Amino acid sequence: MQIVSKVCTLCGIILIVFLICFPAAAADLTAEEYYNQGIDDASLRNYTDAIASYDNAIRIKPEYSKAWYNRGIALFNLGRYGDAIASYDNASRLDPGNSDVWVNRGVALGMLDRFDDAIASYDNASKINPDDSDVWYNRGNAFLYLDRYDDAIASYDRALKINPGYISAQQNRDMALKQINKNISSPTETMLKQPTPTMTLPPLNQESTIKVPLFFAPFGAIALMVILSWWRRKR
Repeated sequence: MQIVSKVCTLCGIILIVFLICFPAAAADLTAEEYYNQGIDDASLRNYTDAIASYDNAIRIKPEYSKAWYNRGIALFNLGRYGDAIASYDNASRLDPGNSDVWVNRGVALGMLDRFDDAIASYDNASKINPDDSDVWYNRGNAFLYLDRYDDAIASYDRALKINPGYISAQQNRDMALKQINKNISSPTETMLKQPTPTMTLPPLNQESTIKVPLFFAPFGAIALMVILSWWRRKR
């Protein structure tokens, strides 16, 4: 019994020393955990912190398409449209079948007045998901900014066919039709601003986790030693 007691005591001491001397090793997060941390930051509109979390996830896992995509969303919300497009480019390269990437990329391009490029991005999205009314609505907006009213109306018609209650699509269609009929003189004065889709991927792990501060870890080891000592005395 004395040998067992000494072994238990030694193990407890080793555990305490390890937790005190190597806190960084115990605190390391996985790419998925950094990604989920970014989701939490973004939900609180802490976009700078969210970007830092996504960067950590990408550092560990460079091919993490979802982290690149959500990083683009956070950058967009900070008005950093060029950087957002770069992130979407990485996301689309890694996951070319994700239509949301192409839609959000198109919106960012539109914010930089690159409407032809935006239309090309929406076209990619429409090939992947032709039943997404937001794709056709945003495509119509891009054509509207280019004064290509017939093309804009055709896109709005597709959006309304998918979603007959799409009020913004109907309003912008009416605006394009009025332009064709020469009923208004300056479309830029009354044009509705191009919308920003709010599409965010969910965290990979939605299960709640209990995070114990590292400071309390040595006390847990001490408590374990006390319990083992009590158990030995009872025997």
